Amino acid sequence: MEKIMIHTYHIGGMGYSGYVGTVKHKLSTVPGVTSVKVDLVKKQAEITSSQVIKTDTLQDALNYTGYTIAELRD
Repeated sequence: MEKIMIHTYHIGGMGYSGYVGTVKHKLSTVPGVTSVKVDLVKKQAEITSSQVIKTDTLQDALNYTGYTIAELRD
């Protein structure tokens, strides 16, 4: 059975609705990511993956966009 992981991240620099599609597209290209939901109001992304993905890897996907990503901890 495939392991599913869901993590929530703060997205810095996202201020307009047009940015949601860019963030979703860029994060969706990361190997192992199966789903991305982006909330503009909360400036958050919920990422579902089939493997552990380092935050640095997600940040690399956002390179040259001006956005930053940081995992939210409970």
